Amino acid sequence: MALIRILALSVILTIFFTSSVFAAPFESKTEGAGIFVGEVACYGEHEIKPEFLDTFKDQLWQSLKDFENKGKMHTVGDDKWLGSGSASSGFAGLIQVDNVLKDIHKDAIAFGPSFQKEAANVEMIYYAEKALGEDYFWDEEKLAARKQMIGKPYHISPKLTEAAKTVGRQYGADYLLFCNLVDADVKLKNSIFNAKVSSLSERPKQIRVESFFYLINTKTGLVYEGYNLSDKTGQILSLLGQYGKAMTAQNLLQCMFEVQSKRIVEDMCNAGQKVLGKGA
Repeated sequence: MALIRILALSVILTIFFTSSVFAAPFESKTEGAGIFVGEVACYGEHEIKPEFLDTFKDQLWQSLKDFENKGKMHTVGDDKWLGSGSASSGFAGLIQVDNVLKDIHKDAIAFGPSFQKEAANVEMIYYAEKALGEDYFWDEEKLAARKQMIGKPYHISPKLTEAAKTVGRQYGADYLLFCNLVDADVKLKNSIFNAKVSSLSERPKQIRVESFFYLINTKTGLVYEGYNLSDKTGQILSLLGQYGKAMTAQNLLQCMFEVQSKRIVEDMCNAGQKVLGKGA
């Protein structure tokens, strides 16, 4: 009997420490809005090197986690988009989830007020022409009216609004977040032709980073379009002064990505949620 009591006590203590001590670090955060990251990709006319996109994803994930720790928001779903470009967990009612998330992203881009067909890649151009019609992009009045919507919420298509609602219900997501890294370009400092840098260990003359993000309210299908551009010598000089003149192009590019990812998450948590809360 004494042995049984000792074994029982050991089991109880094991359960106690496992649940109260060791499980604590793995508790999911629930403060703030639930954010599901659908895709981080490049739909710009110039292809982004995979290593650039990977670095951008890493910096964005770190910024999301920093804000999560502040109680501003919390991520839901998984982080498979870090490696594959989009999340891939299955959810009820939808097949080929990666394709659905990609279509929601492309829908948000195509209907966005800042979309320019000439600055998009072939995949995005084809999608936009199918969604809006080829004649749309020749209609000056419609294009002018589109630009007037910058900073205001807009809708994605009804079909993909329903898809966004399904994702939201399945994962407890208040918003879907998509990022389009349009351009990440590094140029040499001492090249008479201003050629692209051949090695990221060289000193850069110019670093250009341009990105859009799309925050979608899963209950309404309303979208907030955010934009970031870093393309000034002054910004590079500021970074050199902050981090040292010996910084390589790789170091500076990573700093640019860090700055942009923080801006994205700040804008998303502040202006984005505020605009979408008002409705259209």
